[in-house]
Amino acid sequence: MGHKTALGLPWLDRKSQIKLWGKELFKSPQEQEDWVRKEAEHMNVPALPAIFFFKGVFSKAAYSIFITEDPFKALPAADYYVIEEPEHFGWLPVVSARSKIAAKKILGIVMTNYGFYIRRPGRPDRALFAKLVEARNKQLMRKHTDIIAPLSPAVDLENLNHPIARQQVTGVLDAFKTVPDVPADNQGVYFMGRLVWEKALDIVIDTARTLDLPIDIYGEGPHQGEMEARAKKINAPVQFKGPAFSPWEPIANYRVFFNPSLSEVLCTTTAEALVAGRHVVIPDCPANTPFYDLPNVHVYHTEQEIPAALQKALTTDPVAPLKARERFDWANVCRSIVDLLKSPSPSIRNPKALS
Repeated sequence: MGHKTALGLPWLDRKSQIKLWGKELFKSPQEQEDWVRKEAEHMNVPALPAIFFFKGVFSKAAYSIFITEDPFKALPAADYYVIEEPEHFGWLPVVSARSKIAAKKILGIVMTNYGFYIRRPGRPDRALFAKLVEARNKQLMRKHTDIIAPLSPAVDLENLNHPIARQQVTGVLDAFKTVPDVPADNQGVYFMGRLVWEKALDIVIDTARTLDLPIDIYGEGPHQGEMEARAKKINAPVQFKGPAFSPWEPIANYRVFFNPSLSEVLCTTTAEALVAGRHVVIPDCPANTPFYDLPNVHVYHTEQEIPAALQKALTTDPVAPLKARERFDWANVCRSIVDLLKSPSPSIRNPKALS
């Protein structure tokens, strides 16, 4: 769009890389930059802008990267900044507050439902901890941004007392538009995502067994062994296909994407399936509301409704995905973000609470 841009990424030392990936992948920031550019080329995206690194450490206990160097000092000065996960941006007190940055506007894109993951064990102490984390996250959003854009209503922004923009700020790779139409005899069902129980893989496995419906599972993660054991124990007709290096390619083999996860803020793999012209079967939850008005979306409200939703998806020809492709087109998303950055921020209902 003619704007000079730069991309900032965290750099992890050898110790943190081993904690995160099991081995040291990059000896230097330049090696990581080369890998990122090669991956972007594989995904057939436009050439990446200048890349800058700031230091971080990986915490295995929190399964998060914590920033240990002020990114605003590591990156070039800019009129506008877009921060992914601003609620995670300044957990360690090394990042400059918004009041010290001479930018025209800083936008924060909220994309992780931390409260859901923390609360999942269901213990009272976890609920209290989640509440404290969410309160701290909101404090960081106010400290580091001018305006917040959540990916969906799944994020709890109650009492944020900060400008919020609810508009499209994420997209899907153009490669998913190249997936061929679904053949009439294609009855394939798949799941794609990180293999952790929080993604509701238990429902995928149990549904395959109950309906005697073959389902292919793409992805990798720490709970894969447990999932394979569960599927084997109940004789569920699922296959674990491993990670998809080019995820738009295997989608051609399927008619339906089944994604019962409730942990997302907005599930990218659901958006990708819709852009690829596939049916999606998803639960009724705040994270999925951005999909409800799109063709080929089948929403169930209880697990008892899953069989009917899958049956309809398997026996109905998909509608041309024009609306989904327009909504999740990255060029359109970028225009939306630029408009958001350049427009006046919306007022907040209770400005006194900012003090």
